[in-house]
This record gives sequence, structure tokens and C-alpha cells, in this order.
Amino acid sequence: MFAFSLDTSDEPQFISLIEDVKNLESNKTNFGYRKLRLINIENFEQLKSEIEKETCNFNNQGYVYLLDQKNSTVTGTFISNITITKSKKNHFSLNGYVWHQPKGYYKAWKMKVNSQITSKNIWRNFEKDELQGWLVFALNNMINESSKENLNIQIDGNNFHNLDEFFCNLGEEINGIAGYFGRNIPALYDCLRGDFGVKSIEELTWKNHQKSKKLFKTKFHKILQIFEEFNVKINLQ
Repeated sequence: MFAFSLDTSDEPQFISLIEDVKNLESNKTNFGYRKLRLINIENFEQLKSEIEKETCNFNNQGYVYLLDQKNSTVTGTFISNITITKSKKNHFSLNGYVWHQPKGYYKAWKMKVNSQITSKNIWRNFEKDELQGWLVFALNNMINESSKENLNIQIDGNNFHNLDEFFCNLGEEINGIAGYFGRNIPALYDCLRGDFGVKSIEELTWKNHQKSKKLFKTKFHKILQIFEEFNVKINLQ
């Protein structure tokens, strides 16, 4: 379930619940002008009227929120310069500048809301182009707890087949189910600096590393260099 709120107060004021919203995600850009489809709007006339009124006042910006079973906010997407382009029954389409999340992001959050993320490797149910969405979800889902120290972690080159899968696997090896520890090489560096569930890693054992070396090419050596920069002992097997 989704909800829509205009950006008119510090706390979101839901105008209407919405069964589904299409086209919220994009892998091409973080921000862009696009059309969204709002499906099965509960308070259709009120939402349409409020958006049209704010358009006249040049204050037509708001949020689409994903809700949990208690209708509490889980995550949201900001939209500006909103205009309604087509309406029919209890659906309508609107155009606006959208701050996108990667494809797969809302899929992951919906699984979280429905208590479907209960074990490691759920990300294997995602398509290749949805993995960045999973990783951004994992980042936003993090609960800051006391940092672990002197970790010995083990990864296996047979368990991932591209760089996104590597980061999905690494995040769970370090921080457990749906864990996060970077979604690209610069983010890995940031995670090793601290505040991502880990104070220090003592040793990284990389089984079947030759497979990863062939797959990642120069990025394989860059990953090792980053770990070594933080005094992590590397054990290649």
C-alpha cells in the first residue's frame, strides 16, 4: 500500500491511500522527469483536487510513501513540478521530476513489509538489474548497533557472478540477513572507515579467488588494495 502527501508540512499528511504506484524506479539516473501511474486511489477526487490546487499556487511537490500494515511510513520518493496528465475512474497519471531509487528497491521493501526476508540470499530472487535496488534497500534498512571488531570473514567466488552479487554476498557475510557493506568500490572504502556495523576486520579469506579475479579483472585488485589499506590480512585460496 502507498500514500500520497504534499510537501506542505514537517510531518507527512496523507491525502489518500493508493494500492500501487508504477514507474518509481530507474537505473539510468537518480533524478529525472517522468510519468507515474497511481492505481486504485482511495480518495480519488480529494487527491486530484489538492494536487490541482497546489499546481495553481506553484507549490506542486510531494511524496509517494510506501506503508506497512499499520499504515506507517516505510520509505518514500520525492516528486516536484507535479501535473496530472490523465485520469480515469480511481486511477490517474502524473508527470513530475522524480528522485528515483534503483530498480528492485521497492520490491525489497515490500518483501520486508510482508516479513519475507527471513534468511540470507533472498537477493538471489532478484534480476541482475534489480540488485542495486536490493543494495540501496540494505543500506537504508541498516540498524546501527555496536560495531564488531577483529572479524574473520570468508567469501567464495562460486557464490557470486558479478560485482553487484559480490556486494550482496559480502554485506550478508559481515552484517547478517539483508546486511550491507558497500554497493560499489568507493562505498566499500567508506564502510571500512567505520559506522557500518564493523570497527575492524582482521582477515578476509577468499575461496575460489581465481574465478573472481578473472571475472572482476582490475577491480579484483582494487578491492584487495582497499582491504589491505585497512590492515586486513588477505588469504586467497
